Amino acid sequence: MQGKFFNDFNIGDKFITARRTLTEYDLETFCNLVWFNSSMFFDDIYASEEMPYKSRVFPGPLIIPLAVGLFLKLGIYERTIIALLGIQNMKFKAPLRIGDTMQVDVEILDKKDSKTYPDRGVLIVQFIVNKALPKSKKEFIMSFEMAHMLKKR
Repeated sequence: MQGKFFNDFNIGDKFITARRTLTEYDLETFCNLVWFNSSMFFDDIYASEEMPYKSRVFPGPLIIPLAVGLFLKLGIYERTIIALLGIQNMKFKAPLRIGDTMQVDVEILDKKDSKTYPDRGVLIVQFIVNKALPKSKKEFIMSFEMAHMLKKR
C-alpha cells in the first residue's frame, strides 16, 4: 500500500480515525514501560479518594502516540512520511479513563516546500483527540499540532 505524497494534500483536508477503547492493560503497560509509577495511575483507592477525577486516568503523554497510531492506521502516510519535525500547541481539557473510547479528528493546517530538500515537503497537522460517546457525540480531550516531513512525487 502506498500512502499520499506531500503533493496530494491540501490545506483543510480532514480525516477521522477509527475508534479505540482504552484498557487497563494499555495504562499499566505504558506506565511500567516509561516508569510513570505514580499512585494516580496504579492505585484505585488513592485515585478515587484523592484525585479530582475520582478514577485512574491515562497520562497525557500516552494519548499522543495513541492518537498518532490511529491516524497511521488510515495508511495515509504509508511509505511517504520521512520525519516528525516538532510538536506544538498542546492543550489538555479532560482526562481519558479505563474503558473510554477515543477517536481523532485530523486536519492539514499548512503545507510548505522544504527549504533544504527539493524532493520533500512539510505538513502542519492538527490532531483533536475526542472521547467518543453514544449516538456519534464526542467530548474534546486534547489537541496538538505536528510538523511532518513527507516525500514529494
